[in-house]
Amino acid sequence: MTATPEPTALFERSGDGTFVATEFTRGPWRPDAQHGGPPSALLAHETVNHVHADEFVSFIEVELVRPVPLASLTTRAERVRISGRVHRITAELHDGDELVARSSAVALKTEDLDPPEWEAPSTVAPDPPEAFEPADPPRWASGDVTTYHRNAVEHRFTAGSFREPGPAIDWVRLRVPVVVGAEPTSLERLCAAADFGSGISAVYGPRSAYGLINANLTISLYRHASSDWISLDATTHVGPQGCGLGVTTLGDVDGPVGIATQSLLGYRLRAEPFVTR
Repeated sequence: MTATPEPTALFERSGDGTFVATEFTRGPWRPDAQHGGPPSALLAHETVNHVHADEFVSFIEVELVRPVPLASLTTRAERVRISGRVHRITAELHDGDELVARSSAVALKTEDLDPPEWEAPSTVAPDPPEAFEPADPPRWASGDVTTYHRNAVEHRFTAGSFREPGPAIDWVRLRVPVVVGAEPTSLERLCAAADFGSGISAVYGPRSAYGLINANLTISLYRHASSDWISLDATTHVGPQGCGLGVTTLGDVDGPVGIATQSLLGYRLRAEPFVTR
């Protein structure tokens, strides 16, 4: 029997505005649903197509309306004028007639400015991400099947880990393009990585019966990422009402580029705690 060739990207094109999700998009919880990173990156891909050369995307919010299937998805995008220098770009992913994810981005017209009279202290990576050992994502939910977090991206921690509760710093790099034949843009790389923030800084350990899942992802930026490695310096906060907030500083090898936040819902995972492998 001939082995099925490995995918070459997260999504394959199937006509104008239609993309087929590969197994590299699979999330850890359900074999038929995507991780939050791939649909966020695909929405970013569609957003960038409506950004002019003299504009910068300073903000994007992604809403995962329902589980995004490993299926053929159609996209819709629209550019709306807010003012002469500000435009909003909205994008949607549909599974047939059903909306599964959407985004709203702000594109600002760029301007040549004098150097600022004050700048935040420069911070750069203490060592290249390659100097640290690759991290092996846990298999306690997904087993050995192909998944986004294990097979489509590479992780290298400089603080914390997948298996210890608390803040973490993780360097993430896409192993494959978002869309076949297209080099990922800065915004696509950032959206593909940022959804990991609340996961790498989990406040419950892998044996806990409780967890937090993000209802949205917002990213605010002040410059493009200059490398394919994206750093996530993440901390998760939980309130007494059982809801939380994930806060992540996003960066590259030259330092910070922006902030990501996630609104988190608390929930009981199952009657018995997960068992790690």
